[in-house]
Amino acid sequence: MAAVTRVTGQRWLSPRRDALVYVLAVALPIAIVAAVIGVLATDEPTWAIIGAVAVLAGGIIICDPMVIVSLAVPATLVLARIGGVLSVSDLVLAASTAVAIVMIRPRDLTAMQTLLWAGAAYAAASVPTLILNVYSENVIEWGHELVLVLGSMIVGFAIGRTGRTGLAIGSYVAGCLAIAFWAIGTFLIAYATTGQLIEVYLPNLHKNTIGGMLSAAIVMIYARPPWLRLNPVPYWTVLAILSAGVAVSQSRQAMIAAIAGLIVVSLRRRPETGRRPTFIWIAAAPVLIYALSMLASQLESDNRFNSAYQRLTWYGDSIDIWLTSPIFGVGLRWWYTSRFGDGFQPPNAELEVLTSVGIVGLLAFLALFIVAFFALWRLDPVYGTVGAAVVITRLTQSQFDLYWVAGQASLLWIVAGISYGALCHHRDSSYALPPEPVVGHVLRPAVGGARHRRAEAE
Repeated sequence: MAAVTRVTGQRWLSPRRDALVYVLAVALPIAIVAAVIGVLATDEPTWAIIGAVAVLAGGIIICDPMVIVSLAVPATLVLARIGGVLSVSDLVLAASTAVAIVMIRPRDLTAMQTLLWAGAAYAAASVPTLILNVYSENVIEWGHELVLVLGSMIVGFAIGRTGRTGLAIGSYVAGCLAIAFWAIGTFLIAYATTGQLIEVYLPNLHKNTIGGMLSAAIVMIYARPPWLRLNPVPYWTVLAILSAGVAVSQSRQAMIAAIAGLIVVSLRRRPETGRRPTFIWIAAAPVLIYALSMLASQLESDNRFNSAYQRLTWYGDSIDIWLTSPIFGVGLRWWYTSRFGDGFQPPNAELEVLTSVGIVGLLAFLALFIVAFFALWRLDPVYGTVGAAVVITRLTQSQFDLYWVAGQASLLWIVAGISYGALCHHRDSSYALPPEPVVGHVLRPAVGGARHRRAEAE
């Protein structure tokens, strides 16, 4: 009887002892981490913030890893640098790439292999400049661009494949709306106090950066793919606010880029109506006239140091630098070195690539965009149009601005990956797109959607 009582007591005490061990195992590391962060907060607040964010990210990854991956899209709006070295957008993208690689099956990526091969070809074409120009920034930037292109494609594919497109794109648009409101408010305050139409600059955001971010959001909202499930009620309101943000930034590059992307969208019929959008053909003329008139006024000005003349000077200097090594270039991020006097990053995508990786790298870079556009254009228009439009939007803006910058250089490839991922997700699920219109134009491009999907999956 005593033995039975002893065994029963041990069984009754065992859960308590196990629970105590479990609580200690969880609470002890938390207490240690909290203590370390508390000590850092008094001496090194920057590292304390980094530690706290790392702990938060670790908890999110344990609960739902795809949340981190989805946050890579709105993180492209955060360009603040941690410790003056790495931007928040780059840090989140690197973490998201690692998680996405683990979360998706390699065989799923065969649907996007055309894009991946094009990105890998550009990375390979950049290798000779690493050998010929040996300095740390060169190697670091090569790895950075690898993540910006291939990593972004994989992250976007994982977002679309797992059905997290609404969270990713929705949070990006919400962030862009916040930036637009901030820019509009700053513009109105400046006008009320000075009476002048002053260009808008926000903390860590140049006016052209603001315009580039908002123009990409305008194109995505205007494309309005059915699988994003956008509410039609605030559609025009959101477009108006984002457009006002671009207008007050006075970024000519962003205005022209947005028009280019919207034209691409307007070449295809909308799946829900079977009609092509016509608004852009009405809005394009005044916007282009305004942007070109601003450029003409700068070129006619006696001020030889305005942005238009400065760009012309940099274009000429870029050609001179390229001629010192025309085949393989002078190295990535050469403007971080002192080899060519006062360094400047060429405000043109082709010149930036040409000086860095030479004519070989430029051909691979142009091939990347050509392959990406036609690959996305060949997809079912329901999925591929928005990706192709965002790619053209970014390429157009970079004709007059910097290309390899944190955030903006990754967003277009994330959206391209989302297009492929969403196609695979909806093909393999019970998701149903809105029915084709019975009355009016027949949506001819969507009829062959199944055939395109099969071709991409093979």
